Amino acid sequence: MIINIRKFREKDLKRVMEIEKESFDKNYPEFLMMHIYSSFPDGFLVAEDENEKVVGYIIALMEWGNGHIVSIAVDLAYQNYGIGNALIKSVENFLFNECHAKHCVLEVRFDNKKAREFYYKRDYVDRKVLYNYYDDGADAILMIKRRFDLSGSYPIFVNMW
Repeated sequence: MIINIRKFREKDLKRVMEIEKESFDKNYPEFLMMHIYSSFPDGFLVAEDENEKVVGYIIALMEWGNGHIVSIAVDLAYQNYGIGNALIKSVENFLFNECHAKHCVLEVRFDNKKAREFYYKRDYVDRKVLYNYYDDGADAILMIKRRFDLSGSYPIFVNMW
């Protein structure tokens, strides 16, 4: 399977919303997706297959010197082909190397072990529990990945918040 990662285009919105709805109990409304896109267009990437069908997306922002992954989803029929990994690597490369982010952060539902395992495999670590984070009262885990130190070592975490 050949996958191309590219910047989001407004014509992709309908397909992104379909993937979003399939993936999450409560999805972002279209106007919010477009607001995020207009605020930081380089952080909105899509994955498309060889037929140019959008099969996944990732949205990231820069906030206070850190990259923040807002949302990532892959069409259920295309999962387990490395598309999520390719999206994460692409956005991390942009955030760390082009935007000079110090960290990349994201929130994951506390009870979503599958998603947490996905991020653990990509060197994210639990930072803290965010109690009652979601509208339904569910808790989240703030996960963080520190930019790789070019000296070849990973610095020790300090209390950042």
